[in-house]
Amino acid sequence: MSKTVLFGGLFHETHTFLSQTTTVADFEAVALHRGQDAITANLGNASPSDGFLSYALEQGWTILPTIQMAAMPGGKAADAAVTLFRDAFFAGLAQHMDQLDGIYLVLHGAMVSQSSDDVEGELLADIRAALRKAGRDIPVVAVLDLHANVSHAMVDNSTALRAYRENPHSDARDAAVAAAVLLGQSMDGLAMAQVHLPTRHVLPPTGVGSASNPMKAVLAAARAIEARDPAILNINVMAGYAYSDIADCGFSLSCVTTGDIAKASTYLSDLAALLETHLAEGYPLEDDLATALRRADALPDGRGPILLIEAADNIGGGTPGDATGVLGPLLAAGRMGVMAAIADEDAVKSCVAAGIGGTIDIAIGAKTDRHHGEPVQFRGIVRNLTDGHFELENPKSHLASMVGTHADMGPCAVIENEQAIILLSTRKMPPMDIGQLHSQGMKPAEASYIVVKAAVSHRDAYDPIARASFYVDSPGLCTSNLKRLPYSKLNNKSIALD
Repeated sequence: MSKTVLFGGLFHETHTFLSQTTTVADFEAVALHRGQDAITANLGNASPSDGFLSYALEQGWTILPTIQMAAMPGGKAADAAVTLFRDAFFAGLAQHMDQLDGIYLVLHGAMVSQSSDDVEGELLADIRAALRKAGRDIPVVAVLDLHANVSHAMVDNSTALRAYRENPHSDARDAAVAAAVLLGQSMDGLAMAQVHLPTRHVLPPTGVGSASNPMKAVLAAARAIEARDPAILNINVMAGYAYSDIADCGFSLSCVTTGDIAKASTYLSDLAALLETHLAEGYPLEDDLATALRRADALPDGRGPILLIEAADNIGGGTPGDATGVLGPLLAAGRMGVMAAIADEDAVKSCVAAGIGGTIDIAIGAKTDRHHGEPVQFRGIVRNLTDGHFELENPKSHLASMVGTHADMGPCAVIENEQAIILLSTRKMPPMDIGQLHSQGMKPAEASYIVVKAAVSHRDAYDPIARASFYVDSPGLCTSNLKRLPYSKLNNKSIALD
């Protein structure tokens, strides 16, 4: 018998220390699809939504779409954006309540709004309350980002949560399919329960790549538990998102089980203990730029660029993408063969006015706030102007988990002088797919230095062409030194090694 599933998506990773609000317009710039458009806009685009939709259609399920929204990581979501989603979703739920066999949601898990520290938890609680009021007992399943800050409310009011397991997020679509499988099992009558174990640790993004400890060790142990105990359907190892000043911020563990709850809880406690043994590796140190350059200069001759990782302006973590704390000093030091990308709408407009081949003398970057350096004066030639659209070269790119396989930076300009070639974009775009640069006529493999505004998500795209990588300590609100940030709501959480 065909199943009928209500579908919705609300995806935002919220950096609460940023002053800029994430507005409805910011969602419109990435994804804001109502009704049937939530299917047609996502089917085939390699996103988590596509994963669910493709699986559901293969199973012959009837999909009732409500609304799907996504925005680039940024400051607190405007209440108007959350209200827009809730109005559309709950209208669909009320309309189709008696028809439904299940509910599927594409969420991030680290969304904060102007008036809520737990947008997803409150959403799931209100869905469960509406179902109870209508006398309906149907499964509610969601796929989450690995960086979710998971609350008890999220776990208590869902049937199953399934998170990505790779960072960079090469498995986001696969995780969505796995969540859909859990939904199907529950709709077919398989009884399952969830267990949740928060920890006291808040780790910076630079410390939670899945190829490095502590994530590597804990993920491997979780997979081993799943392999030997068939009652454990899924274990989520949640890195958390450090830049949300909320009580539920931080590393957590959860599982879906058909067996004994106490046994499942013991598994999670064992994994938490394993985290503790590798905790120091979750707080990596970064070089200042001078040290990074000295280390680069000491390398033997080789091919490929030196990556200077500017994690403090990690666009995938929410920062504005216009920091100059690495680019400015790098140019001032006289380094040649520099490549970088800066989000600067005003600078793009100046380049458009000059035209391709025109000479410009403009201040670029550091225009969003006082936290990300000072504008850099740049005199050069406009080499290219584009509309900023590009197709991802890697359909399993971390970026596909956010926007699908088509990305839009808004109008862009490429400027060049004897030292550097710089991509200026209207909208910030995280460096998760090298097609971003190739689409603008840039040749990153030929650069001497590339400034990369990321923490981990760049690795699949840039590591294959790199000669070496150095993490550089610089100004910015995605700093890996969490002690620099003015937390006030973490309670007993730890943001550094004790």
